Amino acid sequence: MKALIEKRCKLMAELDAMDEKLGEGIETRNVSQEDINAMNQKLKEVKEIDAQIEQQKETRNLKNTKEMKEEETNMETRAMLLEGKEVEIREVGMTTVSGAIKTTNGELVQKAKTTHKILEKARIMPVNGKSIVPVQKTAVDKLVPVAELAEYTKKAVEVGTVDLRPNKYGVVVPVSEELLEQASFDVEQFVREEGQRAIENTIAGKIVETLEGATKGSVARETEGVLTYQDVCNLYFGLKQEYRANGVFVMNDNHLRALMGLVGADGQPILQRDITSEFGYKLFGKEIILENDATKMYFADMNKAVVCGVGSTATVKRSDDVMFLVGAVAFKVVVSVDVQPAIEDALVFMA
Repeated sequence: MKALIEKRCKLMAELDAMDEKLGEGIETRNVSQEDINAMNQKLKEVKEIDAQIEQQKETRNLKNTKEMKEEETNMETRAMLLEGKEVEIREVGMTTVSGAIKTTNGELVQKAKTTHKILEKARIMPVNGKSIVPVQKTAVDKLVPVAELAEYTKKAVEVGTVDLRPNKYGVVVPVSEELLEQASFDVEQFVREEGQRAIENTIAGKIVETLEGATKGSVARETEGVLTYQDVCNLYFGLKQEYRANGVFVMNDNHLRALMGLVGADGQPILQRDITSEFGYKLFGKEIILENDATKMYFADMNKAVVCGVGSTATVKRSDDVMFLVGAVAFKVVVSVDVQPAIEDALVFMA
């Protein structure tokens, strides 16, 4: 709008000069049609600018009205939290969830940056109570004669189900009384961020716990207690080909340290530099995910190996009982979570 106002001022100055010139011309009867047309053109431009300025003013007023409504909603939520009423916060959670935690797989797990890369690979579903999730274990992988298609599909396609039974998990977020007394402190945003971090940690931990519970897909080392290049090859090729395309390695720091000393048949390190990744290494071209709760080394298509169910909303409620002795107020964040194994063949591991 500033540029439009400046342009209008410039045009008005030019119009004043032209008006003065035309006034002198009228007195001497020396006014050309060309001067009149030029002045009319300037007047037309000024009117167009006036219309644009009015449009921008209207847009700004509408925007201010929307922001005021959002601010009023935030103030209402803040007031409810401080009064000890239970509040639903739909955006608490990860910025992931297989597409979800707003969800891109669920309301609580959006796929955004997270400290746990494993959340970006897992299948995370928004749930409200118990859910039966279909899992396609096999698919039609080639063309067949049309007359045989129905029968072949019955044999080739296997669909199973996963029964998700989410349990409630909670975390206490402490806030000092001094901060709560400051009107500028956004208590809702603070609780959301702290709750999101706790939810991400919980889901990542449950995923690793599910991996640790796997009994099928074990790959033995050639020598107990020693990791060799051949062991890593056996782990990689132990996963069926259809799952290797989207496979990732999940391991802890000790596994990674052992890999750094290994070389392949060509004498080159088997870990590859990856400048596009924050971590900086890949193994056989596949991403490495570090989870120090993992006691084994895994190679898996995480989207097929596990299914996560996460509540579409989190509830938040103030509690003055938990931390009153230290001059703080606690906010309890509760969300429902469950993680279950899905396709057994999508996972192999080495102890």
